[in-house]
Amino acid sequence: MNSNAAIAAFLNPDEIQDVQARLLNMLSEEILRYTGYESNSVPVETAQSLFESMLYCMTAYLNTLPDPYAALRALDLQQIFFSGLELVRQYVTECRQLLKKVKATRVQTELIAYNHTIDVGIKEFFQSYDPRFHAHEGACTIDYPLCQDDQDVTGVLYIRNYLMELLEENEFCAGYGKNYIRALLLTHGVRHHLDYREMLMNIKELILEQK
Repeated sequence: MNSNAAIAAFLNPDEIQDVQARLLNMLSEEILRYTGYESNSVPVETAQSLFESMLYCMTAYLNTLPDPYAALRALDLQQIFFSGLELVRQYVTECRQLLKKVKATRVQTELIAYNHTIDVGIKEFFQSYDPRFHAHEGACTIDYPLCQDDQDVTGVLYIRNYLMELLEENEFCAGYGKNYIRALLLTHGVRHHLDYREMLMNIKELILEQK
């Protein structure tokens, strides 16, 4: 579900119309901020992206509340947006800490996708991520597949989920020796006529298949 649909899910049709009007006023302010207060006009694609970023922050915040439906009525939309923006920024900080833990617990393996994702791919996200204007995006190269991967979310929420799951997988794999894991990968590669180092294979999943 996209952010626009998520907001709408909390409202009835009349409320949706009212909220959309207020959101458009907020979007005008975001466009001015985006252009450094030099213009209130941007390409349609840019305006759509700014709008989606705004909704992303708001939805992220509302989803942390016990009753998003009530909050959307009780709180000012601008307040919800700023609370969401602050939350998204906190998630970025949390992800930096999660990445440190992932590196500290990493599996000692020659699997290229695994190492590249940890050492390069996630780093690309932090270099390019813009919580204010492009919160719903987040360009990076993540090649390593997780055992369980939630691809219904984007932006920092996806990176946060990915790192939390990868950390759990690292801790699981810590119960198995480096040579055991290498042997599993090597055997799998031979079976499928592949260089195991280049496989897009999840290590935890491969271990579980042996049980």
